[in-house]
Amino acid sequence: MRLKRAVFFFVFIFCVTSTGLGQLEEKPIEDISTKQLKGFAKNAMRLGDGYTALHYYLEWAKRKPKNTDVTFQVAELYRYTRNYAEAEIWYSKITKSHAQKYPTAVFYLAEMQVAQEKYSKAKENYLIFKKLARYVDDIYYRDQYKNGLLTCDYALSMTDSIPMAVVTNLPKSINKPHVEFSPVVLDENTIIFGSLNVEGLDYYNLSAHDSMEIPLRKFYIAKKIGNEWINQGELMGPFNTYNAHVGNAAISENKDKIYFTICHKNWKNETVCELYFANKLFDKWAVATKMNESINLPNYTTTQPAIGYDSRTNAEVLYFVSNRPGGKGGLDLWYTEYNTRKKEFKTPKNMGAKLNGRGDEVTPYYDRSTRTLYFSSNGRMGYGGYDVYKTSGEKRRWNEIEILGKGINSSYDDFDFVLNIDKSGGFFVSNRPGGTALLNETCCDDIYEFKFSKFIKIDLKGKLFDESNEVTDYQINVYLKDSLNDHKVMVSKNAFSYVPYNFGLDQGYTYIIEAVKKGYYKQQVEISTKEIVESTTLVQDFYLKKIPLEPVVLKGVLYEFDSDKLTPSAKITIDTTLLALMIDQPNIVVQISSHTDSKGKAAYNMDLSNRRAKSVVTYLTDKGIPPNRLKYKGYGETSPIAPNEFPDGRDNPAGRQLNRRTEFLVVGELDFEILYEDLDESKKERYKRKKNVQF
Repeated sequence: MRLKRAVFFFVFIFCVTSTGLGQLEEKPIEDISTKQLKGFAKNAMRLGDGYTALHYYLEWAKRKPKNTDVTFQVAELYRYTRNYAEAEIWYSKITKSHAQKYPTAVFYLAEMQVAQEKYSKAKENYLIFKKLARYVDDIYYRDQYKNGLLTCDYALSMTDSIPMAVVTNLPKSINKPHVEFSPVVLDENTIIFGSLNVEGLDYYNLSAHDSMEIPLRKFYIAKKIGNEWINQGELMGPFNTYNAHVGNAAISENKDKIYFTICHKNWKNETVCELYFANKLFDKWAVATKMNESINLPNYTTTQPAIGYDSRTNAEVLYFVSNRPGGKGGLDLWYTEYNTRKKEFKTPKNMGAKLNGRGDEVTPYYDRSTRTLYFSSNGRMGYGGYDVYKTSGEKRRWNEIEILGKGINSSYDDFDFVLNIDKSGGFFVSNRPGGTALLNETCCDDIYEFKFSKFIKIDLKGKLFDESNEVTDYQINVYLKDSLNDHKVMVSKNAFSYVPYNFGLDQGYTYIIEAVKKGYYKQQVEISTKEIVESTTLVQDFYLKKIPLEPVVLKGVLYEFDSDKLTPSAKITIDTTLLALMIDQPNIVVQISSHTDSKGKAAYNMDLSNRRAKSVVTYLTDKGIPPNRLKYKGYGETSPIAPNEFPDGRDNPAGRQLNRRTEFLVVGELDFEILYEDLDESKKERYKRKKNVQF
């Protein structure tokens, strides 16, 4: 049986939550019969109470020192309770003479040594396990020992590396002896977090386990007062319940919606977590709502939400962790996208093999401003235990995965990584030594604050001008240039009523900065921060052109005689003028109008002009311009701009030529997410393929 250390990530009932949930004997444990001892031990295991089970198994092993099954179970329970030093000792008792019978003991002996930074010894045992792997049916071990070897080599190579951050354990008003987790940054001086807020070790009646009142994990709020974080008590709202564990919050960008997890035990005594959400109304949180069953798949855990946004539609994307079918192994990262038309989330999808492996992937955090996903995994090359990794992208499209450096990562379990507001640092959770621990120095998770050792601050400022004056009341949109898909991805909209604008950029990215003002064409510039190696201020001014209020004639747009078919030269004109403008200004809506002279019947001219205007629209849609950005209208001979005849009745060829014209007029603007969401899926694919038009 593989006791999964990841169980405590189901959030919240194991590890130290269950500490002491066993029966406090009325007589010394030495006086309990071996039969009763076995019963107590197995019942504690059934209830998921690792610490109590260990209490009884140790006595059992003392009485039956030659019972290798019991010895192995003690080692497993020490690992389960994250007492790495004791687990190493007990696994060693097995591996000395019974390695072939208990090959996984060799594997976990190596893991316990990795956790204590004994990388050279761990590597020796991984290599021993390599020879024993054929005796293990579970492919997990055959896969993971290879990662173990890579971890040993990598960690040894990084021995002298400089820590990427300065790390501080939060005060004891926040970090209690049990478990703290999932910090969420609300502002520079406010965080919320989860905690089992119990000071000491209590014992409970094991026989009354189903009816007794046990301590619960809840949400708390902390404020930074001066230079110290102080616990302010429970978070007010529809969160903390009287009969379930809660935690793992994610709050929307404008702070008006919160997702969180509620965990309980099912009829099989298995911990199952589900996602809930609540909206803020008039500065108060409304009643929480459980998410639908396609997200909270019955009998499987769904937990640890993180909020992102689709790069095209700006629709909300909810990332989460689950052990549901269809994953790559253990706990996987999944996502579901909000359908703004149907007002519901779509069926969840696995985030793919690039992120998910045979180990466990947990605690996602999505930084929208850089489109970076941070998560922790115990199935990759790293320093040991759960390490923090990052990658950029969205949904199933991700760049290469990078491991964060020392300081953030250690040989212990490091997870729940989040950044603070200015990204000079942030918070994470770890069971590394030096925290506030209860039963052993690595048993329990604490929240740590960190500051990056080298933080590069980049400010961008500038002014907007039209033909003669400074412009106020405008918007600056910030996009990342996406190397995966060769398109820009919006990361923020910034409204300004004043000049100059000023905001921060992150180091190491290529940005598209877009100036927007109603009644003006947008202007974009590309700015790279990849080569910037120290804090600086960049200056970028914009010079905007007003959108004409009158129709613009497309000179050179001609048709075959008495036909609506565009000539080859007309197509070149459209490509180099109107099409180029619509690609450069992807939100404008234009009306194409066509006109004739007065030769022929008026009804025929009206029909011909209507068909000609439509032919321009068809040409543009075939080039990839969405149809909801295009309108057309034929005016026939009704709107001349020059006389078709001279006053004396003679024909005016020059005037007729001016009247036979095609024009466009900007008649509106669309938000890109509305523009794109209105298309069905087949049309979306069509415009994705044709978005890069070459002239």
